[in-house]
Amino acid sequence: MRITIKLDRPKDPDRFAVLWLDLDLSHWSREMHSGVDIPSWGLLRTAPGATLICDPDSTDALCALTDLDLEDPTRLIEGQFGRVVWYRDANLEARLDRWHVQCIESDSIEAENEVFDE
Repeated sequence: MRITIKLDRPKDPDRFAVLWLDLDLSHWSREMHSGVDIPSWGLLRTAPGATLICDPDSTDALCALTDLDLEDPTRLIEGQFGRVVWYRDANLEARLDRWHVQCIESDSIEAENEVFDE
């Protein structure tokens, strides 16, 4: 399953990041961004009441997407939204504070560039 999430700030539409969440591999990748610099990919973890966007080199969370429950993907809907909570070590100048689901694709999708090949 692939979920496309946009992180943004309603008061600053020029700063955003679009992330692709791959639930099968428990990875995320940055599809596009503007005005904010975040890693190009990383690991996904779940926590009570949130999904954690983690650094690619460790399990340290960069941020939590509150109320995004990936444990039961049948409850996800396009347009769903919530808050982004950034962790202190996330070294990000512009903190995007909202997430929303742009697209949910339940079919298996072959990525054009396999960022996660091991």
